[in-house]
Amino acid sequence: MRVDTTGALERAQYDANRRFAEDYLPSCGEPSVGDGVVRPRVLVTGFGRFKQNRDNATGRIVSALLPALRYPETDPPAAGAIDPPGPQLAVARGVLTLPRMGEVEICAMVLPVFWDLAAYLVLREAEAMRPDIVVMNGIAGFRQPLWLELGAVNRADHSRDGSSLLQPVSEGAVLIPEAGGAEVARGNLAHWDSLRAAAEETIAELAEVEADRGRFDEILTGVRFAAFPRSSNTCLCNNTTFTVGWGLDHPDEPFHLFETSDDDEPLEVKLADLGEIPRWFMHWPSALQGEHVHAGRNLLAAILDAELGALADGELPKRGDSAWADP
Repeated sequence: MRVDTTGALERAQYDANRRFAEDYLPSCGEPSVGDGVVRPRVLVTGFGRFKQNRDNATGRIVSALLPALRYPETDPPAAGAIDPPGPQLAVARGVLTLPRMGEVEICAMVLPVFWDLAAYLVLREAEAMRPDIVVMNGIAGFRQPLWLELGAVNRADHSRDGSSLLQPVSEGAVLIPEAGGAEVARGNLAHWDSLRAAAEETIAELAEVEADRGRFDEILTGVRFAAFPRSSNTCLCNNTTFTVGWGLDHPDEPFHLFETSDDDEPLEVKLADLGEIPRWFMHWPSALQGEHVHAGRNLLAAILDAELGALADGELPKRGDSAWADP
């Protein structure tokens, strides 16, 4: 996607992000336990600090899922300085025990909230790990249902990312130029009914968990299938979802990220064939904190268990269809 680099500070932020991407070495290429056991593999992501908001509920939930993952505690940069991406990334690999599937191998990431960079890092770890599923998470409203995002769009809104510096060159900027007109809107891939059933059951079980802001079910108020395209989902979460999904579905086809208004040579990306991996995005309420983070961790684990269980049963995942969306 093309970002505006006409300002000196914006240019410096872009250069830092681009260098970080080009130098990045994946962390999840090798199993965390060298016992020769082949376990189901999951790549799961959340986000870290967003501008002045140091705590991101999804980064906290993913960190609670895997004790080896430490949430990156960072402060916003001083005025006139860039926001370095490196300190805002955390990656760890380990084994998680799920109720049905037993031990599964997890690559957990807390991502910097930066255009294109977040998606690029997910793709690099996916290629290294070759996961069975990819689950991405972000925050939306203060209190809201869990939104299971049925799809994503090849468009970005004209908003600044977590650096408070970089933004697309225009409203509706194209994320991946190589994606054709038929792919402006693309369904995510999952066992949707299994995800929803597991989420509804687990939210009911966790409903009475109390934290400073009330009960869990007063903050996370249910489950919804979220429509696409829609104007409220062309932010960085959508950038990550669309780019990861398109990359997974077009193996060995080069595409380009990190475009600029200065017409720099973009970064070419080409993935190996990882197969038809289920992948989807979930939006969580931003108000989850304290004991609700642990409840969110248990909800996320139940959803992972449901998706892996559906795969183990031989069910084929389905492309999300906006016709299924809740009002």
